[in-house]
Amino acid sequence: MKLEPQLNFVQISDVHLRPNAGRSGWWLSERPEHLLQLAVEKVCALGGVDFVVFTGDLFDQAEAAALDQFVAIAGALPCPYHVVVGNHDVVGKPWPGRLTKQTFAERLALPEKLYYSVPVKPGYRLIVLDTVPAPFPHAQGCLPAEQMEWLRWQLLVHRDEQVIVALHHPPVAPAYFRDFRLNPLDGSQFAELMAASPNVVAVLSGHLHVPRRWSYRKRPYFSAPSLGGPPNAFRHFQLELTARSARLRYDWIPVVPESKRRPLWYPLTVGSRRDRRGRYRLQLPLLAQRRLARRLNAAS
Repeated sequence: MKLEPQLNFVQISDVHLRPNAGRSGWWLSERPEHLLQLAVEKVCALGGVDFVVFTGDLFDQAEAAALDQFVAIAGALPCPYHVVVGNHDVVGKPWPGRLTKQTFAERLALPEKLYYSVPVKPGYRLIVLDTVPAPFPHAQGCLPAEQMEWLRWQLLVHRDEQVIVALHHPPVAPAYFRDFRLNPLDGSQFAELMAASPNVVAVLSGHLHVPRRWSYRKRPYFSAPSLGGPPNAFRHFQLELTARSARLRYDWIPVVPESKRRPLWYPLTVGSRRDRRGRYRLQLPLLAQRRLARRLNAAS
């Protein structure tokens, strides 16, 4: 399989669309649909984006009407988009006008189990996970054993591809986010699996509403800023591969002028400069470097 030397992609998270006007919480914006429209325009302006991944909480209260808003706006994207389910996107039991996991999957033409693997460019793959607990969506996520085994198999089968893993709840996060990440057992098992998989180039999550970057055993983890509330931004990534190295450039793109997005607690939502933008050199083991060099040379 031909391997191209660059991958250009965008992560948008925590839009919290609502079909009715007004904010549902002090931490959210009044017109999330307008913010999503602005984000789509900025993605179009970037040019050359290979795909967009939405890492959960597209909707605020699992309302089916909000899904109609999303489909209408996201349809203007200049590239394919992929969706991760968040805890605000679904309800546990059927409820008139609200989305369950089943109806969420049906309306967005996703696999019934809501975790899936998709090629995004020759030599590159996106793996989407479902970390929303059943039967009741919760702020703390989980990764059932069945899904963990499926993930392990996907990483093995696609070991010759560069893989991005996307999920809603962050698997790795500081202690003050302990109630807003995967439960500790699932998180530790997931992190060890990522560390043992040299073809994983990034793990993307949402849920926290703030940009954060962590590293665990030479694997980068990125939590996205919220689009539907301050800091009203999304992430832009560029993966660059050569025969000797792999670098992941990341940035954040606000959609609202700074003068209009500064509540008193705004500084808490932006993280450090290193969280927002920078460059991460991926540490590939020798065998992976040799395999990457052969594939790049074959593609040139």
